[in-house]
Amino acid sequence: MANDSKNIGNVVERYSKALLELSIESESLSKVRVDIENIIKIIESSDDFNKVLKSPIISRSDQNSIINNILKKIPVSDNIIKFFSVICQNGRSAIIYRICSRFLEMEVKFKGEVRAELLSTNPQSEIELKKIEEIIKESLGTDVSLISKVDPSIIGGYILKIGSIMLDGSVKSKLQGLKVSMKGIK
Repeated sequence: MANDSKNIGNVVERYSKALLELSIESESLSKVRVDIENIIKIIESSDDFNKVLKSPIISRSDQNSIINNILKKIPVSDNIIKFFSVICQNGRSAIIYRICSRFLEMEVKFKGEVRAELLSTNPQSEIELKKIEEIIKESLGTDVSLISKVDPSIIGGYILKIGSIMLDGSVKSKLQGLKVSMKGIK
């Protein structure tokens, strides 16, 4: 089992690296990044799409057809559609999310940026995101790639992850802290 996990990790790495190299070679890195971010958003927001990606029952050709139709509606570039067609034909559709995530990590590293992720209960406006990005950039002295995600489970506030650092200003964590301190009072 551990060996399977290592093999899948190697496969994810190879596909992600191939996509990065293809993007650099075709001088479309920023367009591919946007396409990949859009694909990740769809994967994270659609249980049905996830089921298609991970289903062992759906044939490779049917998966390929379904995924291509969805990608054309987003829309993404033809190169991305062709790339994911190869992944489907090779029976690797279940790891598309991991390939996309790893690609974004590699792209950020290639550009010399730091990746930051903002979790909040409501979507942030572009203006708010740019302001947060600028504050992080000033603090770190390097370019920042900020990704915003909505997570209602944090109840309120935000969680900001920058590399291995996490700043948790969520109501959920404050309530958990309060719960722990109240147990100590008994």
